[in-house]
Amino acid sequence: MPIAYRIDNKRRLVLTRGWGVLTDADVLAHKKQLAKDPLFDPTMPELSDVRSVERLDVTTAGVKAMVAYDVTNADRVAGHRMALVVASDEVFGMARMYGTRREPLGPGVGVFRDIDEAERWLTTDQPASPKPSARRVGTSSPDGSATDD
Repeated sequence: MPIAYRIDNKRRLVLTRGWGVLTDADVLAHKKQLAKDPLFDPTMPELSDVRSVERLDVTTAGVKAMVAYDVTNADRVAGHRMALVVASDEVFGMARMYGTRREPLGPGVGVFRDIDEAERWLTTDQPASPKPSARRVGTSSPDGSATDD
């Protein structure tokens, strides 16, 4: 499975890393493994660095299954705050989709391009859904023209 995590008890932080080809099954297996870990506490935020993901084979159906898992296991995951650090627009979009669909469960999922910004968001009392990073590549300006932020 191209996802690994460790729990930093001193910082009360879950540190997750994803790489290579990431699938629906990989992400769901990670979620299940973390939720069952006796050291895991859903009040611990999670910093998930997926900048090394080379290809994302996560589907809309997979995102729905992940959210369904969260709903079914709300007692174990509700209140869990996660910052995902991404490199590609594809991963950014799927991560935002997951975050948006999961919003009814609690504090939220933030998607970032910068790991320091992600960690700051996790360690401060920021709103549940941060503004999408202004550093997105290929965004559009208000007049509809393309920009290279």
